[in-house]
Amino acid sequence: MFPAWRIQLGAARRAVHDGRWEEAAEMLAGDNLREFLPAKRLSLKLAGQLIARAGERLGGGRESSAGWRDLRQAARLAPVDADIEKLRQREAARRMNRVYELLTAGAPADGLAELDRMERRNIGGDARRQMQLIARRLTEADAATREGSFVAAADSVAKAVEMLPSTAPSALRKRLQQVSANFRAQGKQCDALTADMHEAVSREDWSRVLKLATELLEMSPRHAAAARARRKAWQGVGMEVTQAYVPGHGAPDRVLRVPRPAVELTSSTRSGAKGAHVDTAIAPRQRGPRFVAWIDGVGGFLVCLGNEIVLGQPSGTGDVDVPILADLSRRHATIRREGEAYVLTPIHAASVNGQALSGPTVLRSGDHIRLGAGAEFRFRRPHALSATAVLDRLSGHKTEPAVDGIVLMGESCVLGPQSHCHVHCRPWESDLVLFRRGEELAFRAAGPFEMDGRTFAAEAPVTWGARIEGEDFGLSFEVLE
Repeated sequence: MFPAWRIQLGAARRAVHDGRWEEAAEMLAGDNLREFLPAKRLSLKLAGQLIARAGERLGGGRESSAGWRDLRQAARLAPVDADIEKLRQREAARRMNRVYELLTAGAPADGLAELDRMERRNIGGDARRQMQLIARRLTEADAATREGSFVAAADSVAKAVEMLPSTAPSALRKRLQQVSANFRAQGKQCDALTADMHEAVSREDWSRVLKLATELLEMSPRHAAAARARRKAWQGVGMEVTQAYVPGHGAPDRVLRVPRPAVELTSSTRSGAKGAHVDTAIAPRQRGPRFVAWIDGVGGFLVCLGNEIVLGQPSGTGDVDVPILADLSRRHATIRREGEAYVLTPIHAASVNGQALSGPTVLRSGDHIRLGAGAEFRFRRPHALSATAVLDRLSGHKTEPAVDGIVLMGESCVLGPQSHCHVHCRPWESDLVLFRRGEELAFRAAGPFEMDGRTFAAEAPVTWGARIEGEDFGLSFEVLE
């Protein structure tokens, strides 16, 4: 008999050979193998392969959660490796240059978010910590200008200039010196406008008060005195205004409007040729809004936003929500959300848990659905507080487009590593929540993330085609016509 560790080592070797490197790394990092010399040699070999792949994934300035995952696994297999440290230093230098660019461009919040990502990756060391202090001062200065405190903002920027390391680009130093000077000039202008506004208030010259207050709010959107004077000016001319002043911003590109589904069902007028099966007709039947969530290292998931979905063969008429490449009818069955319940209505042969259906049935979490001769799905309601349901593919029949699962989304959909998540993302450390907001879809993450080069604190509207990168996740959304 071979000792157990040799059997495990053989399994690890096969996993490496088959390209299942993550699985092999987990085996080799375990206590059962790590002390044996052949396992150590295989660990070093696999670590080198993971480092090379991490370099490719992180190359070209790309932010890749998969690349960092490769690097972490390599470090577990080979804790002391010069190539790992070299790659980390290269990434630290690239990201620091990006921070310099963001600060020079006047985006301190984005620069601070990049530095915080470096901290979570544990790269950059003392240089990164110094730049975090500088970026925080610049962010505080930006917040101060919004409240009209331009002198305090100028002082904060001046201190940031003094803290800059000698390795910082001269362009950044000059830029910040100019910003400090501009803030002092704006401070004088703000003080003059404020004095004129108070004088106009004392004279009850409401037209002038309104003009001056608006100018101040354009400079400093959270200027408290200007906001009070503006409200008083409107009251002075007999108009009550309670809405806060908000400067205009352009609407996000590619944000899809998703109207609340309201599909009316009518009973079929066909005769009982199909026995006791109940058919449904939708007049006219338009396929509901759908999109695919493509998730790095997890797969693709078809998300259906309508209250009802039709399952069947792909057709050119565009009325099937979940096209299945199987021996099914064009409209084989429907699943409709009725409040907190889901009702499966067979149009052609279907069964649940081995029992043939003769009419509509309410689905329960864990039910095994079979359509026709062999297309099989598991129905799940993993989250107790969400009406969203999931169809897991059990048979080998593919969908169009080919995805790993189907989500019937109610008000929200949770993606993450926990068992209660609708989409199980094992490599993630925290959840990402999709949710409806009016006629838009939005998502919320546990921390900052990037979308098409822009940094967001934790929440953003779903933008079709955009690339989204977080600390340990990457995904994109593709809308389907």
